[in-house]
Amino acid sequence: MAKLIFPQEIEVWYVLPAIRKKLALKLVEKGKSQKEVAELMGVTPAAISQYKKKKRAKAEIFDKEMEKELEKSVDNIVKNNNTLGNEIIRLNDLLKKKGILCKIYKDICALSKCQKCTYCNKAL
Repeated sequence: MAKLIFPQEIEVWYVLPAIRKKLALKLVEKGKSQKEVAELMGVTPAAISQYKKKKRAKAEIFDKEMEKELEKSVDNIVKNNNTLGNEIIRLNDLLKKKGILCKIYKDICALSKCQKCTYCNKAL
């Protein structure tokens, strides 16, 4: 029997860490220091270092389309530091609309009996 895991837990354990990692690495690429990125994201510089060394947030869930959206988010954040939260929510919503959350959920929870995810309304 598959363990009951809620979709929100998948977001917290897989999706949000993947988004934060991608944003952090792109911000460093754009010239921000690890310390600046850490302060902006409310994490330690060591966390940014772990993202760079692939020791944290190992799930790779971004396709080419989402990489383009990530670039838009990074540009928005660089222009206005107050948009970080909005951009994380925007990217999370886009990943959900693309069915990425449902794919992870299905893989982890073995929901072979489900035909449609009621959380994001995508066919599994």
